Amino acid sequence: MVKTPVKLLLLLVVSALAFSSCEDEDSVENAMIGRVWAGDVGLNADNMAPLYSVFEFGADGFGTESQYYQSNDFPYKQFRFQWYWESGYDRNLVLDYGNFGISYMDNVYISGFYMTGIFYFDSQSEGFEFSLEMQ
Repeated sequence: MVKTPVKLLLLLVVSALAFSSCEDEDSVENAMIGRVWAGDVGLNADNMAPLYSVFEFGADGFGTESQYYQSNDFPYKQFRFQWYWESGYDRNLVLDYGNFGISYMDNVYISGFYMTGIFYFDSQSEGFEFSLEMQ
């Protein structure tokens, strides 16, 4: 009789560990959808002026990135993308801009009003540690 509760407890612990990565991904996704996230992801305009980006992630798997000059908040460009989690990698977000290429946000974490991770402009670029603030 004592063995049954112990077995049940062990089963619950193993199940929690097996599904923890899904729960983490789901909680990050729930926190990022429907909110506006702004900050520097290491991009520059054609004239090399530094930019900051404003990201919006929709529940439909699509989003927008609006880029602004850091010096005066003047709009630079806006892009629409499809976002999804990279297969087999927890917390690695793929941003597919269609004809404009694919960017990546790796090791995405959300804590309080901040989303952090490493932004890769493309698969060949050096990563840039970012911190986006919820607006």
